Amino acid sequence: MTQNSYQPPGDFQARLSRIANGQTQSPEGIVHTPRVEAPDVKLTGGLMENALYPLSLIGAFFLGILSVFFARFARVHLLGTADPETDLMLALVADGAMALAIGFVFKQGFRLEGAEWAAAQTFGVTVMVAGMHNLVHLNPDLFALIFTPEWVDLTLSYTELRTLQLGGSMIPF
Repeated sequence: MTQNSYQPPGDFQARLSRIANGQTQSPEGIVHTPRVEAPDVKLTGGLMENALYPLSLIGAFFLGILSVFFARFARVHLLGTADPETDLMLALVADGAMALAIGFVFKQGFRLEGAEWAAAQTFGVTVMVAGMHNLVHLNPDLFALIFTPEWVDLTLSYTELRTLQLGGSMIPF
């Protein structure tokens, strides 16, 4: 059995006394970084700074709503009006998936990071997927200009005002 030839430099007790005295340089010339005091943390921001957080959550909610609007706009103009007898559930799922993809682009563009912004945006998508037809009932002429008159007529004939459309069922509120 061979003996380890490594011998640590200096005496351990001498090292401890050096540290206790606050000496920052060891005898071998290695310089330790002196401790820097951490800056004081300001725990409360200004009024504008504190108001931006809830406003950003509201903005994320509206980005979710806009995502559904743009997704339906793209679907109607690219694929046409869905047949409500066969494709209604598929159209809702496609709108939701496309809206989440558009929402992801919005999230990256507006730098909304964090679970609370994603939740607010997803809630906006859910509300708009389930309730956009209410806006069509309230202002059909505007939606006929933006979408197509056929889509508006179909939406008005298969949905009712003041309802949420979840799958194939209507829930009044």
